[in-house]
Amino acid sequence: MRIREKMITATCRTENGIEWTSLKIKADGPEPAQHGALPLSIPDGSAAEILDKLVLPDDIAEHLKGDITVAMRTSELLMRTMEFPTADPQEIADMVGFQIDKASPFPADQLAIAHEVLHFSENSATVLMAAAKRECIDAIGDTFSRHGVHIHSIDASILGWMQLIREHGELAKTGCEILIVDDGMDFSLAVLSDGLPMAFRALHAQLDDMNVVDELAYEINYTLTMLDGEHVLETPEAIQFWSFNGVPEPLQAKLTAKTGLAIHCGELSALPPLSEGIIQRALKTESHIELIPREWIDHENRVMLRKKFTLISSAIAAVWIFVLLIFFGIYKTRDLKLAGVQGRANAIAPAANQALQNRKKLKALKVYTDRSDSALECLREVTSQLPSGDIEFVSYNYSKGKGATLRGTAANDDLVNDFFVKLTKSTLFERLKDQSVNTKTTKGVRRAVFSVTLVLPAEEEDK
Repeated sequence: MRIREKMITATCRTENGIEWTSLKIKADGPEPAQHGALPLSIPDGSAAEILDKLVLPDDIAEHLKGDITVAMRTSELLMRTMEFPTADPQEIADMVGFQIDKASPFPADQLAIAHEVLHFSENSATVLMAAAKRECIDAIGDTFSRHGVHIHSIDASILGWMQLIREHGELAKTGCEILIVDDGMDFSLAVLSDGLPMAFRALHAQLDDMNVVDELAYEINYTLTMLDGEHVLETPEAIQFWSFNGVPEPLQAKLTAKTGLAIHCGELSALPPLSEGIIQRALKTESHIELIPREWIDHENRVMLRKKFTLISSAIAAVWIFVLLIFFGIYKTRDLKLAGVQGRANAIAPAANQALQNRKKLKALKVYTDRSDSALECLREVTSQLPSGDIEFVSYNYSKGKGATLRGTAANDDLVNDFFVKLTKSTLFERLKDQSVNTKTTKGVRRAVFSVTLVLPAEEEDK
């Protein structure tokens, strides 16, 4: 079966605008990714505003094609990892809803909740849970829909960076690791165990403020203490610090002194754009965080169903119109042929009527000139068929072209029946009808009274 081509696009905020990566997937594999970016007009002091607070370019829909995935900031998300004593998907979903409801300061009906299974075992699962306020999700959707762009998926930007850093070979597969990412839009702390994210924290300080060290040290210590009560973690040996502008050496030295951990710095500019990491996550066939509200999916399905219905209805209507055109064409062709025949018939009608009148006259003339079935000839034939014995005619009525009616008497019924048999064999008459034989006594004498109609052969009509 031929695989339908598909286009997917991931888009993310940057300090100065918006960037995206588009990937076309064909039957023989994906094409090379296409990157793009547009600047945004951002008022002073609003660089950190999320997508729902921004005015997108009018032509943004020309660049964002296919299934659209948007990345959200860590500060807009509640994310944590837990191990559940079940591998059943439905039970996991129920437990995620319960745990998010416990941890979130907002009611569950005001949240969009999703989860991602990081690891399965026979009877348990390690699950990353995420939640975001619905009003934030709806505002992002409204921002894009105003420009004709419909979002199909919502992911977390920190997970996109982790995907790129892992692809770069900088994340350990074993042990405990602390990851800090500052991309100008998000300042995030993540703790990983054996390559799996255990906890995320959104930081609010700036790297140019040395007080950030105190906040970082506090958040690292608090997060590790919290995780010790839920997971068995090894002691981390270093902190991976990724940013675009580098980490000042005094800040590194102070952070090392505060935490006792070595600092390994990485350049985000050496990695592909964040949107490519989000694309790589969108290509995962297994479960991944999907913060898109269910009603958005239902709405999109209804739109697609409506499009399919419209397409099918249009196809059916086109077929019906085509069939009607064929029938109309056949009808018009036959109508034209009939009109031609009628015209020719009208043209020869006077001559045909004259020929018909002449034919009738000829037929009448033949009837009155043909003596082969005349009254005398019929009478001669009748008398020639009389049997020997006492039989006589009382009346004889002849009708030209039709036949004769004969009445008479005989000494007995046998004579009459013999007479009828002979008449039946006559070649002059086609058949006999209305035969009747009765016995009548007159003045003491009994005689058989009979009547019969002799039918002449009908003349064949001329074709």
